[in-house]
Amino acid sequence: MKSILKKLIGSFLLIVLVTGVSAQKKEERKEKRQKAYQECLQLIESGEFKFEAEKAYPQGGSSIDLTTNYGFIKISENKSIGDLPFFGRAYRMDYGADGGINFEGEILNKKLTRDDKKMKVTLSYEVKDKETYTVIMDIFSKKSASTIIRTDSKAHISYSGQITELKKENYKGK
Repeated sequence: MKSILKKLIGSFLLIVLVTGVSAQKKEERKEKRQKAYQECLQLIESGEFKFEAEKAYPQGGSSIDLTTNYGFIKISENKSIGDLPFFGRAYRMDYGADGGINFEGEILNKKLTRDDKKMKVTLSYEVKDKETYTVIMDIFSKKSASTIIRTDSKAHISYSGQITELKKENYKGK
């Protein structure tokens, strides 16, 4: 009888110990995620960052890995430069154009929306170059991002990737 009681007490103590350690680890993960979200917010609010595309998702197609054909969007001083590969249907294209999504211009109609519960920031804006490009970027706590590009001359396309700090000397070009 005493051995059964000892085993029950031992099992109970083990369960309490494991549950306490598990709750502590969960709390640590939550704190790390919150810290990463705050760092991400600071980067976005600085207005100086770069989105580097890792995958493209054309409308009606499967994903395309961009490790050898990467693209980017740079945001600095209320201006944006985009150089992204395009896969999909083009409705209108200039003769001799490279076929990608290329724009450079002032950011217009900028809107920044925070969802602190989901630890997500949505940045949307327009850039007028030869045509108007609408950019919608969802940025998550670990600086991962998904971006949708819309324009009148091509089907919309989305990209996934990472945001990084923009080095001032590297704003022009890649």
